[in-house]
Amino acid sequence: MFDAHDMPLSIQRFPYRLLLLVALLHSSFLAPVRGGALEDYVGQADDSYSWKLINKQEKDGVTIAHIDLVSQKWRDTVWTHKLVVVRPKTVKSPDIGLLFITGNGNGDRQIPVLQMLAERAGAITAVITSVPNQPLYGGKSEDALIAYSFSKYLETGDKSWPLLFPMVKSAARGMDAVQAFSKQEFNQKMERFVVTGASKRGWTTWLTAAVDKRVVAIAPMVIDMLNMKAQTEWQRQVYGTESEQINDYKDADLLSHMNEPPMRELAKWVDPYSYRSRYNMPKLLLLGTNDPYWTVDSLRHYWNDLPGPKLIYQTPNAGHDLNGGKEAMQTLAAFYQMIADHQTLPQMNWNISYRTNDTASITVTVDQPVKSVQLWTAVSTNRDFRKDRWSNHQLKTVTTSGGTEATIERPKTGYEAFLVEAELTSSSGQTYKLSTEARVLPDTQPKTSAP
Repeated sequence: MFDAHDMPLSIQRFPYRLLLLVALLHSSFLAPVRGGALEDYVGQADDSYSWKLINKQEKDGVTIAHIDLVSQKWRDTVWTHKLVVVRPKTVKSPDIGLLFITGNGNGDRQIPVLQMLAERAGAITAVITSVPNQPLYGGKSEDALIAYSFSKYLETGDKSWPLLFPMVKSAARGMDAVQAFSKQEFNQKMERFVVTGASKRGWTTWLTAAVDKRVVAIAPMVIDMLNMKAQTEWQRQVYGTESEQINDYKDADLLSHMNEPPMRELAKWVDPYSYRSRYNMPKLLLLGTNDPYWTVDSLRHYWNDLPGPKLIYQTPNAGHDLNGGKEAMQTLAAFYQMIADHQTLPQMNWNISYRTNDTASITVTVDQPVKSVQLWTAVSTNRDFRKDRWSNHQLKTVTTSGGTEATIERPKTGYEAFLVEAELTSSSGQTYKLSTEARVLPDTQPKTSAP
């Protein structure tokens, strides 16, 4: 599903640099927000919103519709998107849809995955493209465009400048269009949405859920960055530097303003961690163990602070492309099916204890039957596991619900990362996987040094 040059979620080029910058801009702990500029921007009426059905085809009972969408006018630019809607032959849950947020493309590349998700859940799926619209302002794209928007916010104090705001509004207007189209074409009233997307679109997923009550579940992918200030400080300790990929922000002279009140306000608006009390909906985090943009144990900085229900699946030996996403999509399909059917989600709980600097144990329970449980580990000479290979071995379960315990011994030199993976079966008979967070033995801070 994913490849390095033409990923359906556009996760290859818009990764991490802004997240890192915003993390640098924090100078105090983020308290949960109750309102703010993001809500104001998304809720503001915009007469430019419109959608137009371009074509609708039916094959083997599956309906595929292509829609042209105008989400808004941001600054002087009208944002346009392609919206593809897939309706399965058998609709079991007419009140729900899944919205996939992507970057470039026309949405056709996502149709096979959308169809699989729709048929498994018996519910509509859709993809919205061009989030964000780009290039803009003299050919600026991706990080250069974001840096420019931040600079303009600092310069003017105009709260509509941060690029994440129109990205979230694009998703909200996409849901509006899917609802209107479904009502018009199928007399189908949709009230609930599962939202997903990868990298910056995963970030958009988090923020959309914080401000739009139609979102009843989310599945953000490869965006392991909540609590950005803590994340960046940890990256400096683990990698020796925050990032070598923030030249656009350095060139825009943004770092020199990081302690000024407008930038602290911006960080509060765009870090999903500040909205954490709002995330009471089911959450599925889809990550890769070798994603080069995060530390292997980034979850330590926010997982315990998120309310439930919450699940993780970390694809072993996968980077920012999730190794094509095949395993992740199976877990997403099971998740969407359970949400659509109002099924009880599995609960996977774990406890990690460090007996000494040389030994750790992890105890795992799953409240639904499991097919197998695996312990995955990787060894590194330092605390940087981005290029290290993970290996696995099967664990014995105490009960069919997956109760198990594993002991991890420190390697003779270096560090060892570990997580536990459980394989389950959905109500429709397909297998899917869940994981614990990954942790490291010894759980000590390395000496800061350049990677």
